[in-house]
Amino acid sequence: DVPAIEGDRTMLEQAVLKELKPLGMPNSRFSIAVEMEEGRFTRTGSDVVEFQLAANPGEPLRAMKAVASGGELSRVMLALKSVLAEADRVPILVFDEVDAGIGGSVARAVGERLSALGRRRQVLCVTHLPQVACFAADHFLVAKAVENKRSVVRVERLEGPKRLDAIAVMLGGREVTAASRKHAQELLESSIS
Repeated sequence: DVPAIEGDRTMLEQAVLKELKPLGMPNSRFSIAVEMEEGRFTRTGSDVVEFQLAANPGEPLRAMKAVASGGELSRVMLALKSVLAEADRVPILVFDEVDAGIGGSVARAVGERLSALGRRRQVLCVTHLPQVACFAADHFLVAKAVENKRSVVRVERLEGPKRLDAIAVMLGGREVTAASRKHAQELLESSIS
């Protein structure tokens, strides 16, 4: 039923746009183009679907894969996954630096959405922003070092004071200070919902 499909597409577009606003893309436009290729039938059908994005005012809608930056692409994917979380059966979502090119309140909005997704799915997120990291249910530090002329990677689960210090370092640089530790504690406390 074509009208039903059109309505579903419009609803999805509007829901994604609603999610994009607090993710630092308040003036973006998002569209889903669906075209049927005559005579081209495969086991998955004959429709070609393309996500289109205009991330900034005055820009035309274009294929998202051609115009979106890495950060925009990640945030659109986060918006889509947030909207589709109930219908999606994918048990694990991986976001690699979904916070690229953002900070402040937008980073906090990303952290909140990742946390909400994490209540329904396993979410793995690589981040360097304390506003995102403070929302994690479990926090791991991944560090690379050279031992015996070889690179090795270590993963350490951070809890309690170690987690607090890791977030303080994200906030203040190499050294943990009383001010960065206090700010880290405030971030952690404000992320508890």
